[in-house]
Amino acid sequence: MAERLQKVLAGAGLASRRDAEAWIRAGRVTVNGQPAVIGQRVAATDRIAVDGRRLRLERAAPDNLVLIYHRPPGEALKPATAAGGAAAEATTYDRLPKLRGRRWLPLAPLAPTDGGLEVFTTDGGLRAAASRAAGRLGSAYAVRVSGEPTEALMAGLPAAALAAEPPFEIARLGAAGGEGRNRWFEFELKRGHGRDLRNLLSAAGLEVSRILRTRLGPVTMDRAISRGRHRELEAPERDALYAAVELAMPAARARRLKPGSRSAGPTRRGRPGPAGRGRSG
Repeated sequence: MAERLQKVLAGAGLASRRDAEAWIRAGRVTVNGQPAVIGQRVAATDRIAVDGRRLRLERAAPDNLVLIYHRPPGEALKPATAAGGAAAEATTYDRLPKLRGRRWLPLAPLAPTDGGLEVFTTDGGLRAAASRAAGRLGSAYAVRVSGEPTEALMAGLPAAALAAEPPFEIARLGAAGGEGRNRWFEFELKRGHGRDLRNLLSAAGLEVSRILRTRLGPVTMDRAISRGRHRELEAPERDALYAAVELAMPAARARRLKPGSRSAGPTRRGRPGPAGRGRSG
């Protein structure tokens, strides 16, 4: 069955659809030796090449991986170069397993200032389905604020979220401890993101010092994973994610990372708090 070229490239995990379209516009993609055009439909028998190198899509299709990563707050997602051409600090992509001929695609990436749970996949179809299902997936965050908000202020946040622009829903919120002026709260959101929550709390006069995502859809942060580490999803976790976005699992089961690639790392000492860290300060 013929499919649009940019969908095929994204489904193989080579690029997002937006990036694939940019490749096509730049003349980097050919089909059967001819320059490709956006929206062009291709079949399994067509010869697709990027920068003159033919793609073996039939080999890439079964290699669908999904992993969770504990992203430190403020860590850059994409590689960057510092002033003067010097290498910048390590990024999220630097810490993910290396792939040949494919790339990691983030599902609902966090804002640069936030941390916690990131979900990555090599399945472009999963990423597209997660984007379409963003309104119903839901997410959870642990938020640290300075001071001690009043009960009246916290009780008014759900209504304020519905009146925000864009509107979102606070399905649940509750206190989660803390010491001194640092207080942790847990929020469950629908149709909302960390940046929406930060803007809402700031508008209410609260000083937000940290936001950590602890859940995305059915995928929950593994508290055993220290910052900057990752692990591949187990089969039940992966199946639940595909079901949540109403996407059928690929016919070929996903391959596993090589032994040693799945690394949770040592946990931090002290009482475990939101997203696998201590709640104090």
